[in-house]
Amino acid sequence: MAFEVSMNKQGQVLGRKGQETRQRLMAATRRLLFTHALVDITAVAIAKAAGTSSASFYMYFDDVQDVLYSLALEAGEDMAKVSKLLEEPWAPERFEEEALRLIESMNGVWSRHREVLRYRNLEADRGDPRFEELRMNTYIPFIERFAKLILTVNPAEGSRKKSDAYAEATVLQAAMERLASTDPVVMERGLGSKRVNAAIARIVVQTLRSGMSDEAVGETAPAARARKPRAAKAKAAAPATEVAAEG
Repeated sequence: MAFEVSMNKQGQVLGRKGQETRQRLMAATRRLLFTHALVDITAVAIAKAAGTSSASFYMYFDDVQDVLYSLALEAGEDMAKVSKLLEEPWAPERFEEEALRLIESMNGVWSRHREVLRYRNLEADRGDPRFEELRMNTYIPFIERFAKLILTVNPAEGSRKKSDAYAEATVLQAAMERLASTDPVVMERGLGSKRVNAAIARIVVQTLRSGMSDEAVGETAPAARARKPRAAKAKAAAPATEVAAEG
């Protein structure tokens, strides 16, 4: 369910017009984040970009950080939809396909909210409890669901403990988010997002299959492409060369 604010800062109930003005201010802030340095984004600048007054801004937000917090809440709602992809078991033959879907979904959220999520993480790292709570509200459900998925395929048996699955889920989540947060232009200057996403997907699959029997892995793993040995090709070409020489 989408996060909704029902009252303004003066305690008045928000009607349709008030909700629209608040949304315009948030949309204006999001646009400014992509074109201005954070220090240059002020209440006056946001109000101007939204086509309203600075007095109107303070009817809905305490300050610029308050707008960014609301934007981070929206981003968290989108990320919650990504973690729901981990709620259902994955069929072994679809491990790689499901892993890629998960990775691309997370990339999509970061693409839509990159500057906001970067700010959320910055403030969380600086020790702001509100932004730290927002970040953990995103991380914990994702990691818990990922760990449960891993445990359904690779259970805690023998020396393997439940905490191992949670550690694996934590590492995979951190790797996925770190790469998703990278600017796409920078990514394409290197190996490219397609190749990197495929690599992360393979690591996810390897994690899931590590507890499966060799027979089960063989049944679900994609068949290797047959390749003709070069030596055989060279031998086949030799008689033709000899015939040509005799002619």
